[in-house]
Amino acid sequence: MIEPTTAIRRNPDVVFRTLEEGQGGVLLHLESGEYHGLNQFGCAVWRLLEQEQTLDSLTTAVRAEAEDVPDEAADDLAAFVESLRDRDLVTTS
Repeated sequence: MIEPTTAIRRNPDVVFRTLEEGQGGVLLHLESGEYHGLNQFGCAVWRLLEQEQTLDSLTTAVRAEAEDVPDEAADDLAAFVESLRDRDLVTTS
């Protein structure tokens, strides 16, 4: 589990491209050659990770950008970031 104060940053070996309007985006891990699709939420999180974030600061930023964010969004965000880390798309420290 990622702690709230854990630093999260993009893996520099990953590139991002948006798809058609409303279709999300795709990440390409340059070393593995694997593609990973992102929905609109995933694209917003990836954009917010342009600068290093902690899980707390990322949660705050997501809440600031969206209306009516449910309480469980923090848990969903943590799970999403963990899945990015598990696929070597972000690094944590």
